Amino acid sequence: WRTTEMADKKELQQQVVAVKTRWSDQVRLSKASPDSPSYPLPVGIQRTIPRPEGASAIDVDDLVVKLWIDALQVEELPVRAEVLGELPAELRRIIGTRMQTTWKKALMKQSGPGTNWMIDIMLAYAEEHFSDLLLIDSRFVDQYEGVDEGGMTCRRYSIQEAPLEEEEDEDGEDDDDDDDNEESEDDEGGPSELASEEERLRRIKLAEEAEADRVWREERRREAEKLGETVREAQPVSKKQQQALIKEKQEKRQGHRLRKTGSKANKFDAEAAGKKANKKNGLLH
Repeated sequence: WRTTEMADKKELQQQVVAVKTRWSDQVRLSKASPDSPSYPLPVGIQRTIPRPEGASAIDVDDLVVKLWIDALQVEELPVRAEVLGELPAELRRIIGTRMQTTWKKALMKQSGPGTNWMIDIMLAYAEEHFSDLLLIDSRFVDQYEGVDEGGMTCRRYSIQEAPLEEEEDEDGEDDDDDDDNEESEDDEGGPSELASEEERLRRIKLAEEAEADRVWREERRREAEKLGETVREAQPVSKKQQQALIKEKQEKRQGHRLRKTGSKANKFDAEAAGKKANKKNGLLH
């Protein structure tokens, strides 16, 4: 038994080290005190996931997810998930519950030798579903018209505290309303199921709108790039090119006569040159 436990701890340690190697500074590890009888368990693996490019319309810089492993008996599903950071507490709880449920289902489906705790798979899942997790409950989502990094108008999403209207309605309900609710719960579907379905449809709509907005901004970006290339192709000769052309013309003119005819021939003026004629032979000297 002791040998098996040591092997399980070593296998878990290898998987944790692999996660730390993969995401480096994004990952922080925690474990129990060496004095604890269950040392090193529980083990915590926390990753700060930066906002991916596909979620640029959401006003959240990062998502902090922490996975906990409380024991080595994977068949007992001793795992937990929580979300940290500045998000509303209730939203963090909802996202953590979704992560934990998904993790346990994945562990139940695994087969084959060895124990794969799927730590890296779950942290990658959180990054891939960054938008879905943050928009999981429409009560915490506020939509508005903003601009993207390229300065183009787009729909953006911010996270807010859930409104208090539902709590006020619950406080103002009478006993008769409670009786009506109990009776309606006996009807097909029940109000809780209808509310869940309505919430699911809202989440799907938000996700579809976010994806459509991302596709629209991508198309606008491509059009802007294409327009920029067209403008560059039609652009006139630059000032530097003009100066180069002028210099080239000047160099061609250097060393060549500008007049096509030679200089005018003039008769030699001896007297002006200070020459005197020899009286004997008439030669100049």
